Amino acid sequence: MSYTRSYNESVTGRLIKTYHVDYPATEHGGTTSITIDEEIEVPFLVNIDVDTDPFDESVQNCNDNVNLLTAAVVATETAEVVSIDRNSKKVANTIVGGFFSYIRSEISQQIAELSQSVDAQLMHLKDLALACVSKKTQMEGDFNRIASRYFKIFDDLNHELSNRVYELDKPAFVFRKETDNQKIRASENDMVNIVAIFGSESGEIQSKISVSIAKKRALDSILKAKIFLWQQKRLNTTIQQCMLNENLSRSTYLPVCLFETTGSGNIIDKNIFSQDYISTLKDQKIMNELIEHFCSGTVKWDNLSPVKTENIRLHFNNELNSRYSQNDQHSVRVREMIQRMAKINSIKAVSF
Repeated sequence: MSYTRSYNESVTGRLIKTYHVDYPATEHGGTTSITIDEEIEVPFLVNIDVDTDPFDESVQNCNDNVNLLTAAVVATETAEVVSIDRNSKKVANTIVGGFFSYIRSEISQQIAELSQSVDAQLMHLKDLALACVSKKTQMEGDFNRIASRYFKIFDDLNHELSNRVYELDKPAFVFRKETDNQKIRASENDMVNIVAIFGSESGEIQSKISVSIAKKRALDSILKAKIFLWQQKRLNTTIQQCMLNENLSRSTYLPVCLFETTGSGNIIDKNIFSQDYISTLKDQKIMNELIEHFCSGTVKWDNLSPVKTENIRLHFNNELNSRYSQNDQHSVRVREMIQRMAKINSIKAVSF
């Protein structure tokens, strides 16, 4: 596309010119010359017309040729894909058709062979079933005849054995019969008051047992309450002994933990962890002020002493083992990775 650019500049230079002046004839008339030396600034305007029509036509021709080439490549690729797909489908159909034809012929042949074998086996099974039915009918008739023959023999034996057992243990049977008669007579005559007395005594014993159980439970409750009150009294006494009866103005230090994490884009995030009973740090404004105070140059940070570092490491290992107490492979790898990542020696504390 043709375009025009304009440039407006100025050139500064010196102009030296001599002028001849004639003055009228007087006493000293004649001609004189005057030289003028001055600095002048000459402005100029330059217009440049750029004709890009030939270049635009060549670019358009190149673009048309590229489009034709792209269309030819796409058409060739499409034709190749269609040809490959058509040929692959022909090959696949041929292979699948041949495979299924072979399998179908094999299955048909096996079905024919197995059908003949099954028919023969069915005929043999039918013959065996008829033989089994006849044997079952014969065995049922034989069993019924033998059972009817021995039922009378067993009944006679049972009756004879019953008579012999009664004769052998006749005193015991007579004693049992007399005892049953006495029991029935005792419950139906005037001696029935014994039953009432027995019921009254049993009820009294049951009531005494219930009262004893209630007293035992009440005594246990009183002892537990006594122990609780004694322990509470002892705790209050210990607290009173530990408390100082004075009111002093002093500084109290509470443990807090400042940590920094680096996220995506090397953004450093700072946060403070503290105990739940420190209600002041629940205010986000106070927490931000404390973070700014810690990060300022006025606070001096020193490494922890070896004793404190060892105590922290011991507590950290105990917490880690309690959280990952399982011995499976995943838990062991996680526990070892946390131990390698934990740099307890690098923990620093504020120096007061």
